Amino acid sequence: MDDETMPTAGTTRAVLPVDAPVTPTMAMRSFAFERLSAIAAVLDGAGQIVDTNEAWRLFAHLNDGTLRATGPAVNYLEVCDRAAADGVEGAAEVAAGLRQILAGERDQFDFEYPCPSPTEDRWFLLRASSAPVAEGAGVVLFHVDITARKLLEERFAVQAEYDELTGLPNRRSAVRFIEEQLALSGATGAPLWVLFMDLDGFKEVNDRHGHHVGDELLVKVAVRASRAVRAQDRLCRFGGDEFVLVCPGVAEEEVVALADRLRSVMAGPFQVGAAEVTVGISVGFASSDAESAVDALLEAADAQMYGEKRRRHHLRASPRVSEGPGRGEPSDS
Repeated sequence: MDDETMPTAGTTRAVLPVDAPVTPTMAMRSFAFERLSAIAAVLDGAGQIVDTNEAWRLFAHLNDGTLRATGPAVNYLEVCDRAAADGVEGAAEVAAGLRQILAGERDQFDFEYPCPSPTEDRWFLLRASSAPVAEGAGVVLFHVDITARKLLEERFAVQAEYDELTGLPNRRSAVRFIEEQLALSGATGAPLWVLFMDLDGFKEVNDRHGHHVGDELLVKVAVRASRAVRAQDRLCRFGGDEFVLVCPGVAEEEVVALADRLRSVMAGPFQVGAAEVTVGISVGFASSDAESAVDALLEAADAQMYGEKRRRHHLRASPRVSEGPGRGEPSDS
């Protein structure tokens, strides 16, 4: 849909026959239609516009509408057909829905569509309902601005896919991305590797300094890890102090080198407020094959990571925690 299939300026026409008596109830309904906040028009049985309200005409005026497009006496179905022929998304569906109403095959048709302006993104809901017009069938047509709802839905969609604390993709996003990459790997034969990472000593930081320091540490870990991976890799916070890195199209020796690089960049101290803390990272990884499933791939990488953690546990002391400014730690800002 575009502005050609939206309202334009013009003089309204009566919906009733010319000789029909106008009762107080009819006059009240006509006044209410004219004052509706929704952009509204009435079509007759042939799809011709026979009436529009003030909001329709105002929208047209503000958007440089033309009488040729959607003014009174213009056939709205033909406007939609032309828009569909020009490749306007949704125009064919709208025309089909309106024709079904006029043919008595349905009572209502709803369609959401974008209608961007030069200055902002906009979304509208087109709602068409069966209504008697003059002596035959007709349609009352509304275009309702749903931009605020759409923007809120987009915000919620982003929140559903990203970790609020670190800004990294979250577990849900990681699983979906692995599913997509497994399908691609199966079609192309390109390898897919998943690295599972867990911080060593994170609990001690939380216990000594509190969760607010632990949260800030996780943010700094995310920043430092992001700088160590390739642009095509997907680093995700899986939950708690666990991170998952998805690496498409990479050889095993590159994965080993990447794991070593992650261990190295995490080895330096982190300055978190007044505290300087040091944590380590355990890394496990697994590659896909033709039969791989998401859960199996994650479990294999997780098992290898915990095997490494157990082997290193007797060598690793508690995290070094000291007060005062950091000395020579990598920048995490």
